Amino acid sequence: MIDKACSFVLGARDPEMREIAEVLDAHKLAHAYAAKADVPVTARTAYDADGVVRLSRSGRGIPMVLGSDRPLVFVECAMRHRQAQQRVDHHNPGDPGYDMPPERYLEGSSLGQVLRLLDREPTPTQHLLAAADHCLTAAYQGECPGVDPNELLFLRAAWRARMSGRTLGDVIEGILHAASEVQRRYDSDCGESIFADPTDAPRDLAEGGAYAGRPIRYRELYPGGELKEMLKGARPEHIERFMAGHRALGREVYGNPHRGYAGAYLPRQHLAATAHATVGTQARRQALCGYTPRSTPPCG
Repeated sequence: MIDKACSFVLGARDPEMREIAEVLDAHKLAHAYAAKADVPVTARTAYDADGVVRLSRSGRGIPMVLGSDRPLVFVECAMRHRQAQQRVDHHNPGDPGYDMPPERYLEGSSLGQVLRLLDREPTPTQHLLAAADHCLTAAYQGECPGVDPNELLFLRAAWRARMSGRTLGDVIEGILHAASEVQRRYDSDCGESIFADPTDAPRDLAEGGAYAGRPIRYRELYPGGELKEMLKGARPEHIERFMAGHRALGREVYGNPHRGYAGAYLPRQHLAATAHATVGTQARRQALCGYTPRSTPPCG
């Protein structure tokens, strides 16, 4: 059981983090969101927070002050100049859930760890949320006890519809279409379905890849021109090769081989290559990726 005097500091908002906030509210436990320069953190800035905020109804951060003597629990974040009494996380080596396999997704997920601290049994919906956050591809393939893949699809699609303004039917159709494209474009030579051009990727690609159960490597262009390459749904050795290849080129890399995902931030000059190259030969893969997927033993 957690000390009732603790304050929880929460990282980037997603469905799991929203559920954690609701659980803390139900237990009347103090919590705030990590922030950098008074802006709520994103996944990229969550471990470099310099303060905390509470969120207005519109989602804007309102600065707060944490008492210097108050014990803290960090949930998927870290703060400069403050130490946590306890950490709840599964993103980095040493985190309680870092290397938990799919069958132990409740212990691995941050939501499951919070529920355990509060000595609270998960609801059916919390089972789905925990599995989806910790190991989405495995959950869709039926590898998480107590998680029905069809119920998971409905929950995930409903969330995407709510956040995007799309209809539920449109989202489900988009996920199934993306899954079909992932299967069609699977490259058996390197064990990936490759989507190198961010302007030519299915709308619901990441979700469709998880539903299809195939490793996907794709690129996403963010506001401001930042380009990121991601690999999801792959085995640990596949993820490790991806991360090592990008690190060797001096790129900022993140990921967790045990949970099957990784990403790397690419220089802006890769935009031109991304827009015009076609993945097929090893030479073209080299041009697109900056490394050859099969320069080491086969992927997957």
